Amino acid sequence: MSIGNVETDLDSPALDWTKGDRHITVVDTSNYRVVKTIDMRARLNAFGRNDLSNAVRPAVFSPDFGKLYFQVSFFNGLVEYDVATDKVTRVKTLPKNPATSDDRTTYVNDSRHHGLSMSPDGSKLCVAGTMDDYTTVVDRASLQEGPLVPASKPYWATVSGDGRDCVISESGADQITAIDFATGQKVVSVPVGDHPQRVRLAHVPAGWTSPAG
Repeated sequence: MSIGNVETDLDSPALDWTKGDRHITVVDTSNYRVVKTIDMRARLNAFGRNDLSNAVRPAVFSPDFGKLYFQVSFFNGLVEYDVATDKVTRVKTLPKNPATSDDRTTYVNDSRHHGLSMSPDGSKLCVAGTMDDYTTVVDRASLQEGPLVPASKPYWATVSGDGRDCVISESGADQITAIDFATGQKVVSVPVGDHPQRVRLAHVPAGWTSPAG
């Protein structure tokens, strides 16, 4: 995903052209050759959403790889893209936190919502509402959001090892938080140190200990 220039304050929609080239690049992993380049600008326009940025942020495929769900700069919501037809099929706007400013220059690196994961069975999406200070689990069939779980600047989302929970980084609270995919409710928060941003899952063998020294 190429999101363009996010370090400037030229964030007005009228100055969108200053953000540079933004596209998805598909690469053959056997030879690292570019197979396809997708600019979402034309697809979003065809869906009637020329107001949305074409800078694709976090994205996740459905289990069958038929749908791609993604977030874009400055937008509190997500987009559904059908891979086979090469078309945007649905756009979901999620609630705005009244405390969030409409001043785009206050958004971190052009993010409004930044963090997206999917339950292993493909039925639920977990959305990190970064600048709106919440996380919510969205039903994939209806795109109806669940409870808005308060979170301090959540900046990433992944899936727990057992697949039951969405795990987010709360960069503003120095902790990670697990949210149950089934209920949409918070399970637990764990302090992890200063400003967690990306969350990656790792597996440590049972009985593992660090080497001496």
